[in-house]
Amino acid sequence: MKNALFTPTLQYTSQDITNYLNMVKSSPIRVVLFIIDIAIVLFIAIKLIQIIKETRAWQLIKGIGLLVVVTILSRIFELRILNYILTSFMTYGVVLLIIIFQPELRRALEQLRNK
Repeated sequence: MKNALFTPTLQYTSQDITNYLNMVKSSPIRVVLFIIDIAIVLFIAIKLIQIIKETRAWQLIKGIGLLVVVTILSRIFELRILNYILTSFMTYGVVLLIIIFQPELRRALEQLRNK
């Protein structure tokens, strides 16, 4: 039962990734674009982490990561009530985070604009 939960998603995702990588291997230009794409994404991720570490939001992000891990574990171990509560919280939690951390988000965007 546990494997049936993730099997369709994993099959679709692995097939999609395989098709993408085969397409990338078909042309040297696509390989270069793939490397540039990864470099840009890594650069943005590193800059966001640097900006967030300077704010109170870092503790919040660690807490959100913990909630995501607990939600995944509650699904794997079929803890239905806990999973329902955490899933419901995460649905509305994104909007709450935007509202709560609006000043920090504004400051981070201003820092990106100034750099």
